[in-house]
Amino acid sequence: MFTQYTIANLQLENRSVRSATATGTCEVTSGIPEQQFYKLYQSLARGHPGLIIQEHAFVSLRGNAGPKHLGIHSDDMIKYHKKANDLMRAANSSIRICCQLAHAGPNGIATDKIDVNTATISDLEEVVQQFLEAAVRAQQAGYDCVELHSAHTYLLSQSISNYYNKRTDCYNPTEFKLLKDVLTAIRTVNIPIGVKLQCDDFFEGFGMDAKNTCTILNQLNFDFVEISGGDVAGKAKYGTIRQGKDTYYYRHVIAEMKSQNLLNKQPVIVTGGFENIQDAQIALDDGVPLVGFARKFLRNDQFLVEEDTKKCIRCNQCIGKLVQGQSAECPLQVKQ
Repeated sequence: MFTQYTIANLQLENRSVRSATATGTCEVTSGIPEQQFYKLYQSLARGHPGLIIQEHAFVSLRGNAGPKHLGIHSDDMIKYHKKANDLMRAANSSIRICCQLAHAGPNGIATDKIDVNTATISDLEEVVQQFLEAAVRAQQAGYDCVELHSAHTYLLSQSISNYYNKRTDCYNPTEFKLLKDVLTAIRTVNIPIGVKLQCDDFFEGFGMDAKNTCTILNQLNFDFVEISGGDVAGKAKYGTIRQGKDTYYYRHVIAEMKSQNLLNKQPVIVTGGFENIQDAQIALDDGVPLVGFARKFLRNDQFLVEEDTKKCIRCNQCIGKLVQGQSAECPLQVKQ
């Protein structure tokens, strides 16, 4: 865990990743960070993860997933992102920071939300442009890299899945054209590009699975890939956040990637089901170079640098608070 690793030209001080986790610390509709946002990310930086992937930032108001989420949808947002990045680097000069770019699509709150099946070609071309403009803003705000949110049934995720995407034109799921076009557009910006990729929709016989994940990764070249999955609507076998004590959710995907030699094509982050360093070591021993933690950092953002006595019980009350429009605080952490 505590050896250095390089993504593109970025040297990480260790192999841990703070996976993007919404915190509910922005203004209700504007996406502007509140003071708590800055304090939270300063503290995260002091905990010395190798890479902080900041919570997803909506690239347009039509793509906003919900109240109190972070925005990067206008040039006015650059100064807020830069402030957060400067504070994190003041807390930890070795920290690497990634901006996750997202469009919620049909899971958003806008009255004119975009659905992959009813969107016009003009709609989808506009989405590509919005991702590009957001990547430029991220570069100007001082991020080290960007990550495309193509998981959790957001717009890019639905576009690559035949469970959700029923189009028969060039935007059909087999072509994964929308994801490809966004990647191609952002390649014109001088910044490394990763993807949080929906690797399993958890619908038997439909949608994204390990083999479809490998098909995409064999054809598209990202600077890094974060493996994730699940849905947010409660229709699939698993949601994006699980209860219980499952460990290393996506080991079956890593096994398929290994069989196709894809762990050596680009750096891979596997997220989901890692409660501590010992859990993460299982994935590292599997040959995965980087391991992401989400709820664990809400429970104890210093667990990498101090004795880890604050156990996450996976009650999901942190996420429940977010759904209710509150900050995603760990209730156990608040009590202590």
